Order: sequence, then C-alpha cells, then structure tokens
Amino acid sequence: MTAVPPLIAVVGPVEPALLTAWVGHYRALGVDRFLLAFYFTEHACPERRHAVQAACRELGVVPEAVSTGPWHEHTNVRLRDLLRQGRSGLAPAGRLR
Repeated sequence: MTAVPPLIAVVGPVEPALLTAWVGHYRALGVDRFLLAFYFTEHACPERRHAVQAACRELGVVPEAVSTGPWHEHTNVRLRDLLRQGRSGLAPAGRLR
C-alpha cells in the first residue's frame, strides 16, 4: 500500500470548529501527517488566534511555523515553501482562512 503524503497548508485565523472539521475530513481520507503553518494578520483577534492554536493541539497537530504581521501576496507562498523544504505532500488548492 502506498503511504499517504503529508498535507501541507497555511492556515489563517479560522474558527476552531472549521479547523477541526477540516482536519477530520483529511484524516478520513487517510492523511495522518499535517505540515501546517499559521498566519495571523496584525489585526487578528488574539482570542481567536489562541483558540485556533489550542484546537490544533487538541487535534494532535503541531504547527511547523506561526507567523504574524502585515499580509503580503507572497506570505502564504513563503510559508508553504518553508513547510515543503524538499518534501512532497498534498497541498489543497484553496487556503483555509
């Protein structure tokens, strides 16, 4: 059987329930390794940021990177490339934000 590659994604300040459903969806498809980076804009609500990170920990997923600051069109690409670092994996077409 072929091993399922890790899922590589940049995640914004989503609702914790959405993150939980998203991870559950991919786990149901056989993904068991997630290479996630969180990106929070400067104006992201601190409570939401902490809630999303707590939900991630509860799901047993440790983010590879957390970035905060002004958004730029290259931010997600830079974070995704950091996650890849020579690895191949599944990368959903859309962003989870």
